[in-house]
Amino acid sequence: MKKTPFLINVFLLIIVFACKEKTAVRNLEPESENKNKVIFKIDERTEFFRTIFNIATQDVLSEDIKPCNTQYLKRVNKHFLPYKNHPLIKWIYDDENIGIDFSTIGLMYKGLEKFELGINYEKELEHLGLNKKTLDSVKPLMIDFYKKSEFNKFFKNNKEYYSQTISKIEKQVLDEKLFDKIMSFYQDNQKGLELIVFVELTNNANNKAVDFYDNYNLKKRAIILANICDMPNETTKANDILELNNDIRGTLYHETSHLFTTKLLDQYIGDLNQYRTICEDCKQIEIIDKVDHMVVRPLQALMMERFDKNNQGNDFFLNKCTDVRKQVYHRLTEYQPEDKIPFEKTYIDCINLIKASASK
Repeated sequence: MKKTPFLINVFLLIIVFACKEKTAVRNLEPESENKNKVIFKIDERTEFFRTIFNIATQDVLSEDIKPCNTQYLKRVNKHFLPYKNHPLIKWIYDDENIGIDFSTIGLMYKGLEKFELGINYEKELEHLGLNKKTLDSVKPLMIDFYKKSEFNKFFKNNKEYYSQTISKIEKQVLDEKLFDKIMSFYQDNQKGLELIVFVELTNNANNKAVDFYDNYNLKKRAIILANICDMPNETTKANDILELNNDIRGTLYHETSHLFTTKLLDQYIGDLNQYRTICEDCKQIEIIDKVDHMVVRPLQALMMERFDKNNQGNDFFLNKCTDVRKQVYHRLTEYQPEDKIPFEKTYIDCINLIKASASK
């Protein structure tokens, strides 16, 4: 459960999965169905699974991934630590497959009253080292803990705090017209695109990409955004009221880019066996992810440099990177939206560079 420090490496990406979200706190009223937007939410399901994970493990987590020591964390611990001996907490502590991605399982549930799993999550659960049979076996424990701990009451009592927490960053993203900048970069005029950001206020481990969302709806992409602090006792005001910083911008550029690159990847990746030399002993889903991010991570770096004059990723790919991503980045730097040459042409060239590297 090692965390790559957020300020050092903005390229950390872990694939995780989600279903339709129904039980979240939103700060703004829904906008037009056709407007492209970034939506920040705090979801009861991820908060529940993150909370029981923290209660079970925070005493044994390494310092760099323990929850940030905020006033909210103190409220969480005061309310839920009395239930530390609950059988559900023991199950989490004892199961060696339970890791920092555990809270994403919450998004597979339709709700927390009955803990009814959505369908078609066998592959996703297997990726996390779990299965439906195992989760069904502890379903009575989940229901019992949820009721005895009065989790829903706790969540409702903190709704005002949740709204305050995401209000600033939500406004900053709107004011910067971040989505519009990305749309212009890709020369795309689609409508109704959404990046859904599930904020986890006690997750100090890592951000997690959600590529399984709304039945693989290509118009929607989701991430779980961690509330990062370098060390638990080094929290700042930004851990209570989230702010849009360079690292979060990079994450948003990255995840939003998938709304444009996924369909191109599906169209041009070709036979997966040709990539075996760059992803040995990988499953098909791992090969696809590897190739995908050989383009998307350099894209993120390019946007950071062009939009924000942030050269962190630029310096890495030009001066430190020793694999084909350096060539990909060079090719991407030649892409200029104002030239009106479709991004698709550049993307094809990048995929061909990866194929050529894999064939050597």
